[in-house]
Amino acid sequence: MSYRIAPEVAQTISNQALAAAPYEACGLLAGRGRYIEQALALPNRAEQPKSEYDTLPRDLLPALQQIDALGLDWLGSYHSHPQSPPIPSPRDIRSSSDPKLLQLIVSLAGQQPALKLWRIKGAEVCALDLEYSTVPLEATLPPLQAGQRQAVITAAVASLLLLLLLALWLLPPAPSLASA
Repeated sequence: MSYRIAPEVAQTISNQALAAAPYEACGLLAGRGRYIEQALALPNRAEQPKSEYDTLPRDLLPALQQIDALGLDWLGSYHSHPQSPPIPSPRDIRSSSDPKLLQLIVSLAGQQPALKLWRIKGAEVCALDLEYSTVPLEATLPPLQAGQRQAVITAAVASLLLLLLLALWLLPPAPSLASA
């Protein structure tokens, strides 16, 4: 599955990771559908911030309220690996609690920050494609061709006719008129 991230959001995450080094940086990802359009930084409250990250509910709640106020969805979280590749560590896998939420890791181990997106379901770790674009995936879908438009219209008309027939079939019988 492919996701898109606004380039300025990727840059913000990378800058935060560079500024926090040698400690791990962390935060939340927000957007719509498969488009990441906001990153909200959170303080890393871990006991060993050079090798792990942790957040507290008192930090998380205002960030989630901000996401809601922006009219966005909470898509996942991000954190940095100051000295290792952007691959979930065993601790990252163990601490992942919701398989619907994305996990973005930015590595500072190379010359440039490297971002990688993951979905973690229990012990199953799945890499996801991440594209840099200012346009959400949904906005780049090609327009329907004439045959496709005709098929959609035909299906809609057939559905309406079927619904009308079903409604007529379910009507109770008309009362009989008794002559006086």
